[in-house]
Amino acid sequence: MNGKRIVSLFGWFVLMAAFLYACCRYVFPFKEQLQMFQATSQYATETLGRAGGLALYLSEFVAQFYVVLWTGPFVTALLLTIITFLTTRILWQINRRDDLPLLACLPCLALLFLHIDYDYYEQGTFAYLFLLLFLWLYVSLKSCKLRLFYGIFAIPVLYGIAGPVVHLFALCAWLFELLTGGKNRYPAAMYVIVAGLCALAGLHGGFSRNLSAAFFPDDYCNPLRLASGIYYAWWALPVVMLLSFALRKRWKAPVSWKGKTVWEGMQWLIVLLLAYQSLTHSEKWYDQESMKQDYSIRMGQWEQVIAEFNQEHLSKRRMCGLNLALAHQGQLSERLFDYPQQGIETLMLRWDQSVYTAQLHSDLYYCMGIISASQKFAFEALVSSHPSGNPRMLKRLVETNLIMGAYATAEKYIRLLENTWYYREWATAQRRFLYQDKRVEQDKILGLKRRCWQAEVAAGKFYSNPVGSLMELLPVCPDNQAGLAYLTAFLLLNKDSKMYGELVETLYRTPAWREMTTCQQEAVVIYRPNDLRFWLEHGVSIKVRNQAIRFMQEVQQLSRSGQNPARALAAEYGKTYWYYYMFNTAEK
Repeated sequence: MNGKRIVSLFGWFVLMAAFLYACCRYVFPFKEQLQMFQATSQYATETLGRAGGLALYLSEFVAQFYVVLWTGPFVTALLLTIITFLTTRILWQINRRDDLPLLACLPCLALLFLHIDYDYYEQGTFAYLFLLLFLWLYVSLKSCKLRLFYGIFAIPVLYGIAGPVVHLFALCAWLFELLTGGKNRYPAAMYVIVAGLCALAGLHGGFSRNLSAAFFPDDYCNPLRLASGIYYAWWALPVVMLLSFALRKRWKAPVSWKGKTVWEGMQWLIVLLLAYQSLTHSEKWYDQESMKQDYSIRMGQWEQVIAEFNQEHLSKRRMCGLNLALAHQGQLSERLFDYPQQGIETLMLRWDQSVYTAQLHSDLYYCMGIISASQKFAFEALVSSHPSGNPRMLKRLVETNLIMGAYATAEKYIRLLENTWYYREWATAQRRFLYQDKRVEQDKILGLKRRCWQAEVAAGKFYSNPVGSLMELLPVCPDNQAGLAYLTAFLLLNKDSKMYGELVETLYRTPAWREMTTCQQEAVVIYRPNDLRFWLEHGVSIKVRNQAIRFMQEVQQLSRSGQNPARALAAEYGKTYWYYYMFNTAEK
């Protein structure tokens, strides 16, 4: 390979790595939490014993390092650069030209597009790499008979280590024979038959989970959602082989140095434009901010979640994350209306059966102190993740089982996490709580959560909604201030002034609710709009009382004059509960 090609490949690698790190680095730790590599012989045996096992084993081995932010972009760029190199060498056997970087980069671009999709597993990229390696060896053989025997025997091997991508190998190997006019162009048709028989045998033997996974790229994606664009990556290889053949026959390359430079420069420009258009028009591209927030939540970087929140990328999921961070910092009740709340779904998303929402719900319920629900959603996320596990939710299961005193179960999960690279130290540290009730009770976090759990058990009721649970638990677990903040926030955002008023009358001035924040005071005014005495008896300050009277007067004046109160009052009262109650039309 000449120096020009080496420089081009290195530049391509640097460009991809820099782009992925600058724009997409948070997608990799987001994927990492949905699979778990374990350094055990049992894990190796179970993983390698299925179709595509080696590709899966390598992808999960690499993915365990994605929690370190620079690792994902570096590894992905390296894999895609190798894929570009192998594609170049395959096309060289069809068209002896080294001035077609656009063709060599098309399969790489299709895969690059997939890597920002969290429903796509890197197993597919490793499988594609094996496909190209096997195909390169195939096209490099000069003897037609040797190629035929190699092709037939390579197919079951490739199926075993890479999975359904073997069908693409069979198609491309046959296509190569047709394009080059070799003696194998008719016998090579059996490659497709052999690949199909291998897939059927694997399905019958239990090496593939279903028919789609045996024949199509479903095995490289979330079982519930096929990654968009994965078929582009599969069809890109035979397409560039056909284009390379067509250019060999019908068009000659520029001869002069200037002509070659312009010709290749135009192709690289097209490559960059295709990459930009493909990535920015992907719906997953707009999830980068949510994944960045998810990473900060996972690492407990609550101040960073709050500081980096901006309203340019608003979504209910991001609002849930922001409110969770506010609750952890003890600021949810104080700053609730500093942000654009849109009903109770900005506190807790509707349950959509997805692993991503299950993880978020587990975090939310854990913060509220509803331990049984937190554990339930951790299980939901665990079973919806890759079969190898979900380390983030295993950590939650360790915590909830320690809280519940289920030490044997907690120890089982600790052992699993101790088999990992990143979570080993954390898991070993949790062993100090095993079979030690006193240590659990004395721990600042686990002790509080255990008191919440004991209150939940004593109540004897397990509600399906957080409001019902918190109404029951708060009187007997008064130090659960995050639970109180969430309970009042649910009632306020749902505009349930009646239930809020009843809560104020029964819980305010008890150990569970000693002081009221400004928005909680404003909600008291809504509950009894004309009862100033009730206001003063239930925590409404003189300042809030005067502001409430002024707000009511201004609303009446604006209404009588025919002006729009929502627009006129937004600047002064936009961050009050009164403004939200009157003018926010989000669904309850």
